[in-house]
Amino acid sequence: MLTKNKIKFIKSLQQKKHRTEAGSFVVEGRKGIEALIDSQFEVEELYITEQLKTKMPSLEALDYVIADVASIERASGLKSNIEGIAVVKQRKARRANFTGISLYLDGVSDPGNLGTIIRTADWFGITEIVYSEECVDFYNPKVIQSTMGSFVKYLPVILTPEAYMKRKPEDFSVFVTAFDGDSPTLLSGVDKGVLVMGSESHGVSDYWLNRAFRKVTIPFVEGKSAESLNVGVAASILCYQIKQG
Repeated sequence: MLTKNKIKFIKSLQQKKHRTEAGSFVVEGRKGIEALIDSQFEVEELYITEQLKTKMPSLEALDYVIADVASIERASGLKSNIEGIAVVKQRKARRANFTGISLYLDGVSDPGNLGTIIRTADWFGITEIVYSEECVDFYNPKVIQSTMGSFVKYLPVILTPEAYMKRKPEDFSVFVTAFDGDSPTLLSGVDKGVLVMGSESHGVSDYWLNRAFRKVTIPFVEGKSAESLNVGVAASILCYQIKQG
């Protein structure tokens, strides 16, 4: 059962400090829990309702405890969670592998945006996602929830721009999103390289802008009212363009 102390512990994992101390993170809801089956992540604790047990016989592959809806909702960080909640062991950040197409996210700080980008990358078959140190925590519950289960495909790779470029092979192309770049068609058919994207409020850092990397801009209509394009939306457009070989 979900005891008061256990609920308190699970709630504490909403905060990065406690996630780091415990080396654990929270996965909530059917999509996220289902993604854990046969994944590389170790499920430390799993609490599900009888209803979810009935709907998902595949959960027999995981060790779980049946809990009532009220207890799960008390432990949850969501407005509503009537299905289940898991405590999962964090995996160590790994090295960049520089194969296929990668995304380098430079200071993407909004959890929902990061989760959307991870989900988009999964949809388009992006090989790897690398995060700058200024990005929101990969294990933030809102990030995990927004991925709709795609977080299991991308173990965190965290590198500064300098460290990333120091390790990058010569034949691994670099494309940077900017306001003064070429058409996204530049990306069409690229099968080996990295696309650098920044937050919608600040864009990429000067490190990327002040070097002779190929720059890409999503065109806009003259007279627009919007100051910027959501980075999650931009990632979808550019990942689609990459696949138009």
